[in-house]
Amino acid sequence: MFQEETIHNLLRQGQAQGVFSKAVAGFVLPDGSYHIATLDTSADTIFDIASLTKVCPTSTLALCAILQGKLDVDTKVTDFIPELKTNYRDDIRIFHLLTHSLDYRVPMKTLRTLPPEGILEALYSYQFQIAPGKAFNYGNPASVLLGIVLNRLTGKSLQELGHETFFTPLGMERSGWDPLERFPKEQIMPTEECAFRGRTIQGEIHDESAWVLRKLFPVGSAGMFSTVPDLLRFVQMVLNDGVFQGRTVAPAGLLDMVSRNAFAPEVGAETALGWELNAERFMGKYRSPRTFGKTGFTGASIVADPERGAAAVLLSNFTWPHREPSADRINQFRAALSDLFFSQV
Repeated sequence: MFQEETIHNLLRQGQAQGVFSKAVAGFVLPDGSYHIATLDTSADTIFDIASLTKVCPTSTLALCAILQGKLDVDTKVTDFIPELKTNYRDDIRIFHLLTHSLDYRVPMKTLRTLPPEGILEALYSYQFQIAPGKAFNYGNPASVLLGIVLNRLTGKSLQELGHETFFTPLGMERSGWDPLERFPKEQIMPTEECAFRGRTIQGEIHDESAWVLRKLFPVGSAGMFSTVPDLLRFVQMVLNDGVFQGRTVAPAGLLDMVSRNAFAPEVGAETALGWELNAERFMGKYRSPRTFGKTGFTGASIVADPERGAAAVLLSNFTWPHREPSADRINQFRAALSDLFFSQV
């Protein structure tokens, strides 16, 4: 039986250990109800969700396009990005972008001093050491390319597509890029005292390369802002295979795509199309083989289990005032939160 007080106790424990000072945790229960626990901030506080952008909305938009027959996992990326001149250019497929199986070995933070056109050129001209599809190598480049594909497929920005496809139909009224254009700064959680930019980052994209690329367009890798209530609506829609409150928002078949391994056995890795799958490091030991989710550098995460019909969302200020050397401590907390919740449902 779900016990809210145990969640509050765990949040206070995370605060006492210095993992974060403020956080909001939200849950979709098997009966469809929501529960939200807050720690020294309001439930509707807007957070930079960092790499959750990769799934909300980027990869999920791509999966919808595939289910609608507008795109295919075997579509060549060069059909949409002819500027791609890397080796293996003719072998790179949408599948490789969705599964992060392009072997980019360049951390995008090393490109942050380039102009936006220079960042794109570095990605377009990169020389791979391993053929596409042979290894899992999670990072930002694949999601940047996927966002560009979606833009060129539809003629719309990710901002426009996100609102049109998900945010407006789901009532995600506090989600999107550029929150300072719509909300007071005080309603947005600060993310870091940034030495690179020489100021407090609050309401502008935390990820440096995504911040630079925003001068051209919203990118698929990072830059979204959202709240726990909004993300609960989004993940509940995915758990319900595209249906939210009796209305079809996304095509049927979506849940299957995000909750089964997309890799052949010989790859030796496990990931769903566009979402991470069965990852103990942040999903905990009570996950099922179909548990899918995603993490964000700023202290965000989504963990959803189709077998239980339940999900947990965490937004926190893990990177405030300064980022830590690794994600170990926030991942330990994410796993503990998931274990506590899923052991109760």
